[in-house]
Order: sequence, then C-alpha cells, then structure tokens
Amino acid sequence: MTQFLFVLTILALTYVFGHCSLGDSFPSYRNCVLECSQKRCDKDGIRYKRSCCLVVLEVFKWKCSENCKYDCMWPMVEGLVERDWPVPQFHGKWPFKRLLGLQEPASVAFSLLNLFTNLIMFNRFKEQIRFTLPSCNIWSLYTLVSANCWFWSAVFHGRDTMFTELMDYISAYAMVLFAFYTIGHRILLYSNQIVKNTFMIICSLAFIYHSLYLLTTEYDYKYNMTTNLLVGAVTGTAMLIWAVLNRRRMGHGKYLIFYVLGMTLASLLELADFPPLLWTFDAHSLWHLATAPNAYFMYK
Repeated sequence: MTQFLFVLTILALTYVFGHCSLGDSFPSYRNCVLECSQKRCDKDGIRYKRSCCLVVLEVFKWKCSENCKYDCMWPMVEGLVERDWPVPQFHGKWPFKRLLGLQEPASVAFSLLNLFTNLIMFNRFKEQIRFTLPSCNIWSLYTLVSANCWFWSAVFHGRDTMFTELMDYISAYAMVLFAFYTIGHRILLYSNQIVKNTFMIICSLAFIYHSLYLLTTEYDYKYNMTTNLLVGAVTGTAMLIWAVLNRRRMGHGKYLIFYVLGMTLASLLELADFPPLLWTFDAHSLWHLATAPNAYFMYK
C-alpha cells in the first residue's frame, strides 16, 4: 500500500512539474537545491561565493549549482532506499557516485577499454597483413574512426555537457556508418570504380546530413537512436550474409559471424534500464564492457 501511494505521489508530481524527471520533481529536493544555491553560489550559479570544493571538481568545470544538485540528490536516494522505495532518475539520469570528478566512472573506464582494445588489435592486424592489400587503408581509417568514437564516449561520460554529448553522438554515428561502409566496400571490392565512388559519396552525405541535423535542431534522442539502430541492423545483416556466402572460400569469415552475434547480444543491454549497481554500473556501462571483446573478432 505504501509503495502504491508513493507511485501515485510520483505521478502527481510529474504532472505538476511537466517534463522533469521523477527525482527532481520532489519539493524537498527542489527546496534543498534552492537553499544550497542561495547559500553557496553566486547569482549565476556557476562559482562558489568562497572557495569550498575539491580541485578535481574545478578541473572538470563543475558548476556550483550542479554540485548542489549532486549533494541534494543523495539524501533523497538514501531515504528512498531505507524505505525500500524505487529510486527514480534525477534530471534524466540515474544517480551515479562520482570518482575523481568523473560523472559516470564505469562508462569512462569501459569506453577507454574499447579504445585500447581497438588499438591493440589493429597493431596485431598490421603485423599480419600486407599494406598493398586493397582494404588496408579502409581498416586503418576504421581504427581512427573507432578510436575517435571511444575517446568522445569517455569524455562525455566523464562530464556531460551539450558539447560533449553532441561529439559523442556524432562520433558514435560515424563509427556505425563506417562499419556499414566497410562491408559495402568489401562487397563492391571488384566492382566498377564509379559504383564504388557512388557508394562512398552516399555514405558521406548520410554522415553530413545526420551531423548537421544534430547541430542545427533541438536534439532528438529518438531520431538519433532509430538512425543508429537502422544502420547497425543493415550492417549486421549484410555482414552475416557475406560471411555465410563466403564461409568455405574465406575461413576468416566465421569471425565476422561471431562479431555480429556478439554485438547483437551486447546491444540487448541497451534495452535494459535499472538503477546503477553500487551506484556505478548501469546497463549502458555494462554494454560498453560487453562490446570491448568484439573488436577481437572484427579484426580477425
């Protein structure tokens, strides 16, 4: 009965405060943030009235008002946990314990794991192939695109701002689209040069359009996610078809099957959504962890 009343209260607060997340719609939370901001912060909510925060927070440019939200969030979370009530999101995010100023430390660590895995596997790849092979430059560029993606993923999860969010989404789409280009390039490897150039131009225009859309319009999460899922699904399907058709002629094609299956299974974590384990490991961070081993199969 108590949990039922709690849910009704949450729904009422959500209706009153419109587009707020459930956590930051609580009056007690809002009052805490307001009192903290008035006591600690300047009128713009950016700087402290007097120095009182860790240097590491200043390095990551945490605003005084943002630290007030962080400090007021945890008493709310602890109170909910003590009553065995569900913990809601605050300002569109689950509660995460910062580590050395990093907003989502697990996602940062696992993004860097993906970065290093790609670089290590590419180094091994270079040792086993000839640079005169027709796809060598493509895979070199793929590594750069992937490294750029995981770098911005680490930056974004370390400190979420409008700029780092935009760079993360554009870089992620670049990697997804370039994976599509790699399998298309492989299928068209011995086709007419005009056909290959046309395919390259189409992929380039798709990237430019998507990037400009994100840059010039209010961010549409559903559009971005749908676009990435669609391109990823087409890429995975093309890879599976190519690998199956060439499994006898090219033994290494089986690794591509393992890659697609591994990425598909890892993506199931993106469908999950739960409060972070130990206030550190959420479904998204575990997805980053699950994608890291798949670089092995891709480069093989």
